[in-house]
Amino acid sequence: MQRRNVEGIKKFSEQKTIEAYRKAESAIERLRKEKLKINFNTVSIEAGVSKPFLYTHPELRDKIEWLRRQEQTETSEKCRLTQRLEEENERLRNEVRRLQDILRKSKIPVII
Repeated sequence: MQRRNVEGIKKFSEQKTIEAYRKAESAIERLRKEKLKINFNTVSIEAGVSKPFLYTHPELRDKIEWLRRQEQTETSEKCRLTQRLEEENERLRNEVRRLQDILRKSKIPVII
């Protein structure tokens, strides 16, 4: 039986994997710098690699999952802050209305 020489194919495959890994890392950094959403789909599209490639490389998978969780945490913190600010804004509007009512009822001329 003849033995096939597959060293060239293996080397080419390894080079493709290294290049795809580098492209994925670069895509993650670009998305982070541009403050864009980071998930498997966006990284896959930005890097031009397949989603299975990202899932099968633990370092990339962990990094994407960690960044996605961090992004979700920041979003929920922004939502809580926005809600607190809206509540404070409403409280202040009510206080302004209350004070305006007092001024109207007092019939004291007010120059603004």
